[in-house]
Amino acid sequence: MQMLSKKETLKLAESYAAQRFLCSESCLMALAKTQGVESLLIPRIATGFGAGMGRSGETCGAVTGAVIGLGIKFGRDKVEPIKDRRPYWYATELLERFKKEHGELTCPALLELDIAKPADYDEYNKRNLWVNNCTKYILSATGIACDIIEENE
Repeated sequence: MQMLSKKETLKLAESYAAQRFLCSESCLMALAKTQGVESLLIPRIATGFGAGMGRSGETCGAVTGAVIGLGIKFGRDKVEPIKDRRPYWYATELLERFKKEHGELTCPALLELDIAKPADYDEYNKRNLWVNNCTKYILSATGIACDIIEENE
């Protein structure tokens, strides 16, 4: 199957983010579409991962959405002997590359705010960090996932 180009996939992710789909949803929707996957479960399966998993300050939703997107390509539906890489290697690779690029994986560290706290969430909105920061992380995580898929075709 012909995948969309990385550039087209990034445009999709940016478009979904501009429509205010969550970070996790935006990444997953773009990665699913580029792989020709349509399902009522997308973006629903990524919703709870937004804002650092339910705005809890854990792993950035862009990262978790991209990990789910990698699962579309590299995930398994049955247990088989490991031939080369364990199925989760691709997620590990994405985490390492994202952390190398941005220094952190969690929302509070990336945003320098804990959006679970009302005052910090107000500041997040006041500084328009969705547009100024989160969209950058969405594009980064989606791009890294595209690279991993392309490198392992």
